[in-house]
Amino acid sequence: MFRGLLGSFDKDRVLIVSNDEQVTCGNLMSVISAYDESQYYGRHIALLMKNQINTAAAMLMLEGVAGNVLLLPSDVDEDNLSMLLGRYDADLILTDQSPPACLKNKSESIRDFSISSGIPDVPHGDIGYQQAKTVTRWIIPTSGTTGTPKLISHTLETLSRTAKKSISASRFYRWGLLYDISRFAGLQVFLNSILSGSVLILSDLFASFENRLDVLVRHGCNALSATPTMWRKLMMLPAFRKLELGQVTLGGEIADQSVLSALRAMYPTARIVHIYASTEAGVGFSVTDGCAGFPKTMLVNPPEGITLKVDEIGFLLLRPALRDQEYAGNAVPLFGDDGFINTGDLVVEEGERYYFLGRANGAINVGGNKVQPEEIENLIYTFSNVKLVSVYGKKNPITGYVVAADVVLDSLSGDAAEFKRKLAAYCAEKLPPYKRPVLIKIVSDLDINRAGKVVRS
Repeated sequence: MFRGLLGSFDKDRVLIVSNDEQVTCGNLMSVISAYDESQYYGRHIALLMKNQINTAAAMLMLEGVAGNVLLLPSDVDEDNLSMLLGRYDADLILTDQSPPACLKNKSESIRDFSISSGIPDVPHGDIGYQQAKTVTRWIIPTSGTTGTPKLISHTLETLSRTAKKSISASRFYRWGLLYDISRFAGLQVFLNSILSGSVLILSDLFASFENRLDVLVRHGCNALSATPTMWRKLMMLPAFRKLELGQVTLGGEIADQSVLSALRAMYPTARIVHIYASTEAGVGFSVTDGCAGFPKTMLVNPPEGITLKVDEIGFLLLRPALRDQEYAGNAVPLFGDDGFINTGDLVVEEGERYYFLGRANGAINVGGNKVQPEEIENLIYTFSNVKLVSVYGKKNPITGYVVAADVVLDSLSGDAAEFKRKLAAYCAEKLPPYKRPVLIKIVSDLDINRAGKVVRS
């Protein structure tokens, strides 16, 4: 697919920009032609990259050529690297960095791979755009936020099911990428951009949020996808108002009404959409009405290519029309006998909508009662002056755990103890005793992981 797509673009068309370089269609075609693809036919390959441009170029080259490709996160540590490679039988590792010590016994299977804008262009006619020779399976680790990462095997077709492929309609978009391109959410932004011929703006994953925002502003980003936590951190920065966005996408976490309303107030004419997706299920559906949750009518009239239902416990289940994804190297089926996948996310019915409560396996056990941290966070976000919040369980000798909350304020005018007292009283009005935060701490900032999700203490 990618070879034919690149061949349809003008070779001077810029497809990727970063802080200090830009990559044209001609540059990418040069990479594809410079490497002997026959050495990758049908092979099990792992990509270990720091530079996201290298990751993008390798994926374009390997689709339809390699048998399987494991996308390793850019920030993977040695312990997780050893664990992931131990579960994936890679016979070739492509990397743009010095191999870590844990790979010293795999030196014969390691190959250097890199691209720079200095690679000479080649004319269209010098590259053969043959049909893909094989169906490449892309192996993506889950984030591991609530447990050991799983390896999910996708095809390009399952990954790009909802990607916009209208080049004429998308040529004005300049997509910013805040996610790691090797993770599912980053891969979605990359595929949406490359398949529609849009410009993709990359920023250094290891730079500060301020520096990453500066890259997006300088390169004219007008379409951006981020988690609600990322959006909240961006809105705290003065330079954020310099972004002129026409497309605002939220995903990866629960999009509550406060963040949706704040983004609508800032971008009244933008298309604002929150997407439900996971590495296992792929992209499920999107909601564009500006409201949290999703309409009950989606269960009766689901989006194209997907069927939804909610079981008696409250789990959201999805059944994609295309079910090519699977657990890699695991005999456990990803789908049930009826074709549905249990997402592990709990929802609650209220009026004409369903609202997300959170991951079932992320609940806090308070004396035998299950508390979803996201439910408490969404409530605290409705309290005045709160910019960021993280709710987590704190060990307790009597109940096992109690609910605790770290809160970042917009500003603090007055006594911190008085603010915490008022917030505790607010929660007490709206929550049963076991769900109320027992410990409230005011902090200056909250850490987020590479997936853009808040790191719970």
